[in-house]
Formats: sequence, structure tokens, C-alpha cells
Amino acid sequence: MFMNMKRAKLIAWGMAICFLFIHVLMLTVFWQCGVKPMAYFNIFSIVFYLFMLYVVHKELLPFYAVTVYLEVALHMTLAVILTGWGSGFQVTLIGMNVLAFYAEYTGRSLKLKFVPVLPMGILGMILYLGTCVYLQFYPAPYSLPQIAEFWLSILWGVIVFVINLFVLQLLVLIVDSSEKQLEYQLSHDKLTGLPNRYFLSKHFEKLHSDNKPYWIAISDIDDFKKVNDVYGHNCGDYVLKKVGEILSGKGAMCGRWGGEEFIFAQAGSEKLSDPYDFLNDLRKAIKDYPFEYDGQRVKVTMTFGLACSSEGKEIDDIIRDADEKLYAGKHSGKNVVVDDKHFEKRKMTDLQDPLTHVKNKLAYEKMEESLGWDIQKHTAQFAIVRVLLHNSNEINDRFGIDKKNKYIIGACRIICSVFMNSQVFRVDQDEFLVVLTNRDYYDRDDLLLKLKDKYTETINNSMNEPWERYHADCLVETYSEKDSDVASVVRRLKEAK
Repeated sequence: MFMNMKRAKLIAWGMAICFLFIHVLMLTVFWQCGVKPMAYFNIFSIVFYLFMLYVVHKELLPFYAVTVYLEVALHMTLAVILTGWGSGFQVTLIGMNVLAFYAEYTGRSLKLKFVPVLPMGILGMILYLGTCVYLQFYPAPYSLPQIAEFWLSILWGVIVFVINLFVLQLLVLIVDSSEKQLEYQLSHDKLTGLPNRYFLSKHFEKLHSDNKPYWIAISDIDDFKKVNDVYGHNCGDYVLKKVGEILSGKGAMCGRWGGEEFIFAQAGSEKLSDPYDFLNDLRKAIKDYPFEYDGQRVKVTMTFGLACSSEGKEIDDIIRDADEKLYAGKHSGKNVVVDDKHFEKRKMTDLQDPLTHVKNKLAYEKMEESLGWDIQKHTAQFAIVRVLLHNSNEINDRFGIDKKNKYIIGACRIICSVFMNSQVFRVDQDEFLVVLTNRDYYDRDDLLLKLKDKYTETINNSMNEPWERYHADCLVETYSEKDSDVASVVRRLKEAK
């Protein structure tokens, strides 16, 4: 904010001191010229402005503004009535109106109780015109020497012009400062101080319209939700702010894209000849930085997706391309930079477990993200079945790896035959998770019992080989509003006996 209480008090003190000296001068002039009523009034004015210094010290600025305006209006009106129009006292009413409106702006800016000055301005106009009319019918009882009137007219002219120039220039600076501040707030993220989407959208348009090669990268703080959950949201804000400091000012435009995502956009240049190396250096800087909050070390890493412009691609296509590479990096180990060269190596074209051909852990993580969105929107309704196989290592030791694989495949087939309408995931060597939705969600208890019965049948069948007898713990847990995420449901499954 351009105006604050300290500045307002300094300006008010300065005005009070100036007016104090002016009234000392006026006391001398009126006393020398024999205008005793005005001399006595100026004694009052001197005492008044000494008191106003105390009023400003107590920060009673609205009271100060109103009483000063009334004192000046009364003083100048009496001076014109008693000494005539030629001394120029009436001109000061014009300057006081400018000061009065500036005082109202100050009151509004500082959220003070203020008196609207428009009525006072109208009062000033009435007094100005009223004294002119009055003097046409009732001549002034006193007259000042011509030389005194001349110099007083010069003095009031200078004062009024100075007041007008000062206040108008100050208002121009205030408006300019306010517009710049508003523009900055609209175009920059409040927490990190980095450019936001509003600013970046214009920057993207400029980059694209220049018809020069450029690149865009999207980065994301890995496992940021865990930072908030474990250390609290204040720590999360600290991490975001510190990451923003590390990423910015390194030669490429960096902004906050939203949440824990940051985006880079830069035209190709010799300064940053290889954007992959540039981003990889940033990745290392984040990984190696000693993040610490409330005496606790916080591990922070970031994943980057990099896309370069090409003929025929719009800006949205390039952003989408960078986002896809970021997604690939997030689901292939994290803490990496993925560009066109490295994308194919990390591209997720197969989400199946190679042994059982059900979906793998990577696919489960995608499902977990999807369910997470449903939880945030309060529309989630699902249950999770956990199947933990036993004896696989024993079978491997006694009969070899092939029989162990047959054991895992056979157990998986039974799971798939029972939960025909649900997705089955192999998330570990001997662990399967089944996400139940829709019809299977409502039949979950019956289906779990059916699975257990089928496994029991294989154990009791004397004709089966050891690797055809499936021993497993089978449990189901249902999501409830008490669960903050999918992981909390799985956690309850693992803790259950």
C-alpha cells in the first residue's frame, strides 16, 4: 500500500507546522496593519495548530482533517470580510478543497472512520461566493496597504499552486503505484512470488507468435501430499516457497502452474543451449537442498516433463506433451527429467503384470489417483480386497521357480474368476489388491466368502499338487468418510488380523 499511518502522520505534521508558521506571519501582518480582530484570531490559530501536533501524535487523523479545514475556512472568510477581496485570502479555500479530498483518500486507505469531504467542499464554495456577494453590499471595515495586499496575493497564489501540484502529483504516484501493485497481484502467485497462469498465458502467446523455437517444461514436487500430511500445511507452504526461490532466476521463465506444479517456458538461446541439462541441474539442486522445518529435515525431489515446439503444434499441444512426459516420469520412479529422447524408455504402454497379466502396481497407482479425486469430490464409494499368498517361497525352494510361478498364476486366476466385474492388481510378489465398485461393491461379503471357499477347496483336494493348493489371507475393507485417502483403507487391511 502506497499510504500508511507513518507517512500520513508525517504529512499531517508537516502541514500543521507550515500552517503554524503562516499564522505567526499573519499575526505580525495583521497587528502591524491594525486589524486587531484578525490578530487575535491568529493567536487562537497558533494555539490550535500546536494542539493539532498532539492530535496527529495520537493518530486522530479524521478529527485533524475536519477541524483544520473548518479553521482555515473560518479564518479566510473572516479575513476577506474584514479586509476585502483584494488581499486574496479567498483563494486558499480552493487549495483546502484539494487537501480535503486527499485527506479522505488517506482515511479510506487506512480504513479509518472519516467524514466525506464533498459537503465541506460545497461549504467552501458557498463561503467563497458568499463573501464575494457580501462585499458587494457591505464594504470591508479594514483595508490593508497596497503593498501588503500585493505580497499576500503572491503568497496565497504560491501556497495554492504548491498544494495543488503536490497533491495532484502525489495522487498520480498513488494511482500508478496502485495499478502496478494490482497488476502484480493479478499476475503473480502470492505465496512464491512467481508468475501465475494469468501472466504465463500472455508469455506463452508471445513465445508462440515470435515463430522461434522454444520449449516448455512442467515440474511437480514428488509426494507433496505426504509433506502436508506428515509435517503440516505450514511446512508445505515453506517447501513451495523455497522451491520457487531455487527454480526462479536461473535463466528461464518459471511460474507456478498450480498446487505443487511449476512451469518453465523459454525461447531457444545460446545461454540455455540444452534445456534437458538445465532442468536436470535444477532437479539435482532440489534433491540436494537441505530442506528443514521446525528442526526436522524434509526430503524433497521433483519430476520434470520437457517438450519442445515444432511446426504445426499449438501452445496447448506442447503443454499437453510436457504434461504427458511429467506423468510418465511420476510413474517410473520420480525424481527424473523426461524429454523426447528419454520418453520412449519411460512411456507406459503396458500396465500389465508380465507373469499374471492382471494390472500391475503402476496401474494401481493410477487407479489410486482416480479414487483420490472421487474422495476430494465426496463421491467415493468403493471397497478393497487384499489377498496375501503364503508358501510361495517354500514352493520355490522345493520345486523351483516354474512351480512358484504356476502357484501365483493359479491363485490369481481364482481371484479373477470371483471378482469378474472388478479390477485386479498385483502390487507385490505375493500380494493382490482388488478394487470393488458398482455391483461387486454391494456383493463384497459374499464374494469374499466365495474366494475363501475356492481356496479351501484347492487345499482339501488330495489330487492337487502342492503348487495347486492355495493358502492366502483374504480380507476386505470399505472406504468411509473417516478415511483421508485410499492408502488409509489399505493400511487398515494390513493392520487387520
